[in-house]
Amino acid sequence: MKKSPINTPPLVKVLAVLLFIFGLFAFFGSLFLWGEGFILDASPDVDIAFPVTDILVNAPACLITAFGLWKLKRFGYPASQFVAGFFIYASVYIFVEVLQGGTPYPLEIVMPQLLALLTAAVLVVYLYRVRDLFQN
Repeated sequence: MKKSPINTPPLVKVLAVLLFIFGLFAFFGSLFLWGEGFILDASPDVDIAFPVTDILVNAPACLITAFGLWKLKRFGYPASQFVAGFFIYASVYIFVEVLQGGTPYPLEIVMPQLLALLTAAVLVVYLYRVRDLFQN
């Protein structure tokens, strides 16, 4: 007997779309150093470690996770937990840098990181509750 397909819950779809958008922003934002110029043309005094990490780790992880969540693929759940961990690590790193820079704290840096932390919390807490959906 063939199993009937499971419908993806709306919140899982919202998370998938959000991670897809995060992945695109991470890739293209980092590729152009968030408005500072193309990464391959960066001057030697520009630290490109974090943008390269975003391009090679964060963006692909977000895009793969978005697909896995949307389609309820088996890899979607563990991939989401990896992304949540990455978001937490990156946010702490960025918050420490911002705090070291002193006031005023740039909202264009702080707000996306707060959204990333909120997303990480939902990925961990909510997806744990529905983890059994990720069976195919």
